[in-house]
Amino acid sequence: MSNIQFMWNNLLDQATLTASSEDSDFPASNLQNPFRTKVWTTAGTTPGTANLVIDHGAATAVTAVVLINYSWSVAPGTLNLEFNATDAWGAPSATESLTWADTPDTYGNPCAIIKTFASKSYRYNRLNVVNAAGDWDLGRMYIGTYFEPTRDYNYQYAEEIPDPAMMSSSVGGQDHADEIEKYRQRKFGFKPTTYSQYRLFQQVYNTVGITKDLFIAFDPTNYANELTMYGKLTEFRHSKDVVWSIDMGFKESR
Repeated sequence: MSNIQFMWNNLLDQATLTASSEDSDFPASNLQNPFRTKVWTTAGTTPGTANLVIDHGAATAVTAVVLINYSWSVAPGTLNLEFNATDAWGAPSATESLTWADTPDTYGNPCAIIKTFASKSYRYNRLNVVNAAGDWDLGRMYIGTYFEPTRDYNYQYAEEIPDPAMMSSSVGGQDHADEIEKYRQRKFGFKPTTYSQYRLFQQVYNTVGITKDLFIAFDPTNYANELTMYGKLTEFRHSKDVVWSIDMGFKESR
């Protein structure tokens, strides 16, 4: 199992976004809303083909991208994140091809599209989608860097999937179910190898606390799509004996 990755400082939220196609009721600016169900929806003259230009205002280092709540039921012909110094895309300076993942997967698990890569520092990024079927939605996007401790985190791990559905009975005895989307909760921890790594996680926690959403890739090598989750930390504890130990709780946002 690979090391955990925290995507916590979303540069997209401070950037200027320009979409080539958007429904006036569901603009690209919705991607900067923390609610993943508030989507950007395309409304293009060429259905399925659209791009999103992300202007950071200055050259900005990027090492990770994550997409969730997308409605592509099959892989688009082109799904790229591109990088350039100017807003001209005939020949981008760098391109990262993204791998589509079905969501939910065949087991009913919500999935994400995620990729990490060597640092690229450009003023402009562009999400380029070509030949997807019809108009589509995208709910939340992460552009930024990530924190990954060098020691495996899975010395402690537990997961539960609460079902918040409500059951009631009518006067005649019939059951009534109020279906509500399930979500995942995790208890986990890791052991930073150095005090510097411990301080880096302090920075993560002091930034997001328990009120801000972040992405956590719990196993980015083996289960990148299924086990990359969007939600909030619910608790944080640390201790030190021979080495530092950090223990956390996490709740997936619905």
